[in-house]
Amino acid sequence: MGPQDTDQYIFLDESETLFVKFNYSGNPVYEASMPELADNMEYNRREDFMRVMQELLYDYQLPIEVHLLGEREEPGDGPVLEIFALRFEQDQTGDLVATIRARLTRYWELNTLGTYSQREVPPASASRQRMDKAFRDVIRKPLREMMNDLLRHFPSPDEKERVNAPLNELGEN
Repeated sequence: MGPQDTDQYIFLDESETLFVKFNYSGNPVYEASMPELADNMEYNRREDFMRVMQELLYDYQLPIEVHLLGEREEPGDGPVLEIFALRFEQDQTGDLVATIRARLTRYWELNTLGTYSQREVPPASASRQRMDKAFRDVIRKPLREMMNDLLRHFPSPDEKERVNAPLNELGEN
């Protein structure tokens, strides 16, 4: 069981940088029996994620600077969107599966955005390029759903006014 969500709702501030960290763990069977293949699969899935995420960031035009972190890069000062690829593989039935869990953290606050999944049948007699495209297609829907949930963390003009309003003295309305 991981960390629990905090009561504080995280509103993203347009003056900050949002750091996006992608966590991928390959299939342990491949890692133990065919480590070179497992490393290649991990590299390809990371590339697929980065490409789709860059496309979505362009499409969504978030009102905040976004920095996609490299595999060994640490986030700077600001909120972090952690995306965990629980499954991003071709399963035993041959289907392509993408299941991600996303959570937003800022300092000691944590808001889980959710878990998102997609399953697709791969193209018949696919070349390497067609399979790479199919993997990008299968992760696109979960990432798009996650982005829609992330948008809720940008305050509306009314919410901005209330969040930035001075506190009233006790007994004042």
